[in-house]
Amino acid sequence: MVPFRKQIHPAHPTSADIRNRRWIYIPYDRYTDRTGPLSEQPPEKTGIVIVESTAKAMRRPYHKKKLVLLISNMRHFALEQAAKGCSVLYHFSPQSHGQALLKLQSDLALPELTVMKPAERELRIDLAQAASNGLKLREVPDTTWLSTTNDFLNVYGPYKHGRSYVMDRFYRRVRQQTAILMKNAKPVGGQFSFDADNRNPYKNQIPIPAPPTFPPDDLTREVIQMVSDTYAHHFGSIDNFDLPVTQADCDTMWAFALKHLLPNFGPYEDAMRDDQLQLFHSRTSPLVNLGRLLPADLVRDVEQAATAGRVPLSSAEGFIRQILGWREFIRHLHEQTDGYRLLRGHIPSELAQNRKPRQIHQKGSPNQAPEAAHAYTQPAAEPDPYVGAAPSALGAALPLPAVYWGTKSGLHCIDTVVAQVIDEGWSHHITRLMVLSNLATLCGFSPRELTDWFWFAYVDAYDWVVEPNVLGMSTYADGGLTATKPYVSGAAYINRMSNYCGHCQYNPKTSTGPDSCPFTALYWTFLERNQPILGSNFRLQMPYRTLAKKSAEELVQLRTRADQAITHLQSFTRPKY
Repeated sequence: MVPFRKQIHPAHPTSADIRNRRWIYIPYDRYTDRTGPLSEQPPEKTGIVIVESTAKAMRRPYHKKKLVLLISNMRHFALEQAAKGCSVLYHFSPQSHGQALLKLQSDLALPELTVMKPAERELRIDLAQAASNGLKLREVPDTTWLSTTNDFLNVYGPYKHGRSYVMDRFYRRVRQQTAILMKNAKPVGGQFSFDADNRNPYKNQIPIPAPPTFPPDDLTREVIQMVSDTYAHHFGSIDNFDLPVTQADCDTMWAFALKHLLPNFGPYEDAMRDDQLQLFHSRTSPLVNLGRLLPADLVRDVEQAATAGRVPLSSAEGFIRQILGWREFIRHLHEQTDGYRLLRGHIPSELAQNRKPRQIHQKGSPNQAPEAAHAYTQPAAEPDPYVGAAPSALGAALPLPAVYWGTKSGLHCIDTVVAQVIDEGWSHHITRLMVLSNLATLCGFSPRELTDWFWFAYVDAYDWVVEPNVLGMSTYADGGLTATKPYVSGAAYINRMSNYCGHCQYNPKTSTGPDSCPFTALYWTFLERNQPILGSNFRLQMPYRTLAKKSAEELVQLRTRADQAITHLQSFTRPKY
């Protein structure tokens, strides 16, 4: 095995390289030469700077496989660019990216660096601090995105408290602007969304093809050993790493997904299984968020496959909506709200962690309003720009329990999904929403703690991904900024859309008693305690009418079962990082 340092050394710049080449800083999530500054001149006139920062990797207990995926792609990308003729300044640093760049520029007399605008707010803050200390850095637009800030502002206008930011309006506009899946200014198939057609449970109707494997090469094995040694205390398993780390393998993974998975993706995209964890999901989100796969290429390929009849329209539209619609929407929303810091009632997460957890069921009227987030005032100045926003419109503040770190709860659905996350650093979007986030929302666990857990536990997670997704759609902590209702359910939904319940000790068809599935009691008591806030929501009128018909005796039994479930979940000690 030739160590990476020796492999990359021949591409190290000479003094002439430093003077005569255009120097580009490559952020840790933009490994591409297919667009942006790297595509604008030949390799022999290009120099790139890549920083492998221990400080960044240590900021959170990032999943070990996330670190392997990111660092191995980073090193392979450096070698790929060197092979094309780029000069490569690959720098290992215990400091942050901004601090490392500032030192490199000073020590080596590097000229001004060009960088595509970083996707992560956290990196933008880091680089801005370095720039204020003298770093010469020119930011250019990130051309990996499919829409611009103006596209978002033209739909919603500047951020304003109380304004609705439902994604559908934005998605329709960008479809019209890009003409993707459009014909004669009308959506192909007569409608913009086929979401209603894509809600079937999977019961082995169609065989699921085995995906290609990507065994670690020598370079990746070196990274695995380094992560095992340096970040041994981090979350997740490092065993059996099997993710693409070269451009060629990333392209192979996408070609397989397009041909073999996308044709059946749509109907089963909301299905959940304990024996088929991937189902027909492409698992390309980690590679898209690293820049290895470009959204424009994926959307083009899927549209062409739909036009040629190789992918049904409902599957094609469902996939494109995730890329062109939701992914673009949430990154704009994150930027426009400064990572939700502009929300009225925002509390820095360091203060939210010190809030006294409220009781789930208080004495007195069951309709008593829960403690609201706006009861807390924002400090005049936030002491740390990295501290996350902690809105909690429903007053949720209970600590996230040990089940999210792998302690077995006895709930087969949550235990299955958490085990997958520990093993792979990934699960598909419905398990994230309707199992992991559903449980946290129903129980009243801290939305900020759940957000931070997603951030370090998932290989595709970055601040712009997790904060609007979890604080918004997943937990309703933003009070309905991004969703028209909380996405919660009882056991009936999980039983209908999965095979989890058939392998669980709890009965999904009963709502009270020791053998009943806690999700149902948690669901009804969630609605009850939040009725002052949610009771007038037009999308919740049917369940609230059902709640009103329940007898006083049944309500007491539901509260008792829900409290038992929460007490059980909180009875285990969670690991500390």
